[in-house]
Amino acid sequence: ARELTVFVKDIIEIEKQVETDDAETKRVELHLHTQMSSMDAVSNVKDLIKRAAQWGHKAIAITDHGVVQAFPDAHNVAQKSDIKVIYGMECYLLDDNVPVVYSKNGQSLDGEFVVFDLETTGLNANKDRITEVGAVKIRDGKVVDKFSTFVNPGIPIPAFITKLTGITNDMVKDSPSIEPVLLEFIEFIQGSVLVAHNSNFDMGFIRHAAHTMGEKVDNPVIDTLQLCRYMFPDLKRYKLNVIAEHLGVSLENHHRAVDDSRATADIFLKCLEIIKSRGAKTIDDIEEAFDGNQDYKRAKTHHAIILAKNYTGLKNLYKIVSESHLKYFHKKPRVPKRLLMKYREGLILGSACEAGELYRAILDNKPDKEISKIVQFYDYLEIQPLGNNQFLIDSGKVSGKEELIKINKKIVRLAQRFKKPVVATCDVHFLDSKDEVFRRILQAGQGFSDADNQAPLYIRTTGEMLEEFSYLGEDTAYEVVVKNTNKVADMTEKIMPIPEGTFPPIIEGAEEEMRQ
Repeated sequence: ARELTVFVKDIIEIEKQVETDDAETKRVELHLHTQMSSMDAVSNVKDLIKRAAQWGHKAIAITDHGVVQAFPDAHNVAQKSDIKVIYGMECYLLDDNVPVVYSKNGQSLDGEFVVFDLETTGLNANKDRITEVGAVKIRDGKVVDKFSTFVNPGIPIPAFITKLTGITNDMVKDSPSIEPVLLEFIEFIQGSVLVAHNSNFDMGFIRHAAHTMGEKVDNPVIDTLQLCRYMFPDLKRYKLNVIAEHLGVSLENHHRAVDDSRATADIFLKCLEIIKSRGAKTIDDIEEAFDGNQDYKRAKTHHAIILAKNYTGLKNLYKIVSESHLKYFHKKPRVPKRLLMKYREGLILGSACEAGELYRAILDNKPDKEISKIVQFYDYLEIQPLGNNQFLIDSGKVSGKEELIKINKKIVRLAQRFKKPVVATCDVHFLDSKDEVFRRILQAGQGFSDADNQAPLYIRTTGEMLEEFSYLGEDTAYEVVVKNTNKVADMTEKIMPIPEGTFPPIIEGAEEEMRQ
């Protein structure tokens, strides 16, 4: 044979050790990816459904990224076992109504604005601190005052931040702490509309600092990043230096709050001229002046889970899949909220993972009013094991596991407040924990620097999930792991993704024509 050969002398059949789910009432997995989640998940849909059926789970959801290609195989294997398949999808939800102006109050465009910028020790408002505040006050279209100060953060400034901003520990060591600075800043902005480039970042830090002091900042806010996306849809990027160059605005010492705020003010003044030329009179008119200018290719997307409740929902899901690929495809099939609401009948919406709209809003410290609005959009909220979001700790976006627990607890409280079920899911990407190596290879091939740090995205038993969420207390853990997952599953009917039989096209006279 000229190759390694094995001669078998004895074959002994042994029983394969398979993990079992011994819970009396079992959970239902509502967030699961198959190999059809391209270059992301690695398990065959047949293996995943067979595992859930072996464990005695009564249902399992299929929620691939943007597609429904696993449905036929899922249906075929489900017919051979006593398990209901919930047909769904994790979509790339595009908020085509992202506001430019938050907390509108009808202020005149000739009124008072404070354009501001912050420098910080990092990206996490809960862990990092403000190091510089720069602001410019505008009234009647002219700069009338300014505010500028360093802030002693009370923690060391990381070397990479110093390299980016030029702000050193020596520069801030004799500066005031955030408490007196913020009180002075609150007085400076009183009665003004706030303006910032990527306002969610800056306002996240301001609100967090104000909250710890028992203060409140609820001024209207204009985001020049989103404003420029509406006004200049042909630009490829919308960073401050790009916008400044496009409008001929001088920007020296980029990433210094005092200089960035001045440049943002000059950009805003030029934008105001264009806005007024469109007939706008107040800040409430800004978005209407550029209605239809949003480019879906550059708009931000969030993950969301869509489950088909019945055949009406299944058909609507198929329509969403088709239109997202044919009309809104850019790198990924995007689903505008308007499209989702158009085909909303028969569908159940879940808030998804950390890439979901709700989780991101909490991470960004968005106002309670905005978070409440997001919660009300969904039918159920989702939380996941802490290991799924370990990368947020590794990247410095959250301080540690305690903060991840805090976020999950907040989602549970929001669900209770708005009477929404909250469900615990695994966000399954592979069958067993050892299978992470295959996803590691996929991600390494795509250039992911953290491919070796795989999250534990495998399907888990009821007992494992109850243990994972034990920090919620025994009753709440049971509610999110078992009771609510079954509740959502019971909201769906047992349906077939495609009808039985074959359906060749019928063309009148075709057989006779072929004979002739």
